[in-house]
Amino acid sequence: MKNSILLLIVLILTSCNNDSEIGKSNSLVGKWKWIESSGGIDGRIENPTTTGKSILIEFSDSTIKTYENGLLKAEEKFQIQSQNSIFGGKREMIIIVFNQSRQSNKVKQNNLYLNQECFDCFQSKYIKQ
Repeated sequence: MKNSILLLIVLILTSCNNDSEIGKSNSLVGKWKWIESSGGIDGRIENPTTTGKSILIEFSDSTIKTYENGLLKAEEKFQIQSQNSIFGGKREMIIIVFNQSRQSNKVKQNNLYLNQECFDCFQSKYIKQ
């Protein structure tokens, strides 16, 4: 009986994985169209009309591609990690592997919110395509 219980515990523990990290990355997968950005020291608001730019970001499991006016501008490897945020508490971060820049992110319904992790920086809003 003790062996059966021990075996059951071992099976349960070894079958667990970190689904939360997988789910977080999977919620980003796809194409996202830029709606607007706000912030900076002057609190300005930018959007496709005010900048003349149409921006699309595309996430795969480990790569983010950035398109501007239909042209590929950047293709970078990224990771998702939970880290302390300058905005308080732990938040899910997109970490660009090459330069270690990070943005906290939140997916709410069909909207993606990206926050640059610095003071007087920008928050950007995207909609899922």
